[in-house]
Amino acid sequence: MLYCDALAALREDDAGWSAGQQGLATLLGLWRARPDVAPVLAELERFGAGEPIDSCPALAALFDGVSPVAREFAFGLVEAGLSGLTAHPLGQLPLRHGVAQTAHTLLLAHWGAATLSLVVYDGEALAAMPEPVSAQFAPLETWCHVLAGNGTASHIVCRSLMNDRAELHAASVPLRAGTVFHHPGRHESLEVRSARGSLVKLRLQRFMGGYEPLREFALADGMLLHQAAARPEDSRCELAMAVLARMGRRDAVPAMSRIALGPGHEALRWQALRELLTLDTRAGMVLLAQVAASEDDPLAAPAQELHASLLAAWPELEDVARWRA
Repeated sequence: MLYCDALAALREDDAGWSAGQQGLATLLGLWRARPDVAPVLAELERFGAGEPIDSCPALAALFDGVSPVAREFAFGLVEAGLSGLTAHPLGQLPLRHGVAQTAHTLLLAHWGAATLSLVVYDGEALAAMPEPVSAQFAPLETWCHVLAGNGTASHIVCRSLMNDRAELHAASVPLRAGTVFHHPGRHESLEVRSARGSLVKLRLQRFMGGYEPLREFALADGMLLHQAAARPEDSRCELAMAVLARMGRRDAVPAMSRIALGPGHEALRWQALRELLTLDTRAGMVLLAQVAASEDDPLAAPAQELHASLLAAWPELEDVARWRA
């Protein structure tokens, strides 16, 4: 009843809510300025710009598995947040957060290619999940420090990749307060599978650069099931190209052509070729033939296959490709 009355009051005047949000933002600022927090956030900026973690001692100390600074770092935020929400129960800490089937993520800081987050796993939700049938590998370097709780994780290593099939090796890893794990995501995956009640971990991640995609393999036989752009900007670009093609925006053909022949990752370039064929058949066929004729382009083989299948189905496309406006 108390919350209903408060919500009704907010419809008339939200000044109290705005003041509460300002109060929560002030508390968050005080936490960030603490002597045990400010150096970590300053070093995250350098780490996100590419410096090795060994050059960031305050940040590295959160994941050494020895000192208690990680718990003090996280629990200081929890204490500040709880005190603020007690005073302003309808407020929300000005931090990005995400909710998945089995976990909740709170983004503490983000700079450049690096993120620092708190992740809480729900043991009941994990128990209700079906047995996993696949594993994902992304070009992310990850450090994890379990702050509270107990559980298990599956550590999966991809030892080789040939002809869209990977050799996978999996092992169960016990998790408890103080467990620290570091893994490069291109070849290793660590997925929490169970937890007694809740399990809380501090997670540091950094994108490893380049155009390598996120890959998903079947655990049973290692077959490649799916791959997607690992960089958010590439995903946005793929979506934008699809929308422009459906809108019939022929003025986007030059930009798509540059993407198709550019240095981007294979999935993005292949998407550009496909959308070009829809938007401007002549331009798409010309570029498809150019890629197919390349001796060192990784898309040459699939381009040859697609080019041949299109000509077999519509022989007139060969004349369309020769025509110049």
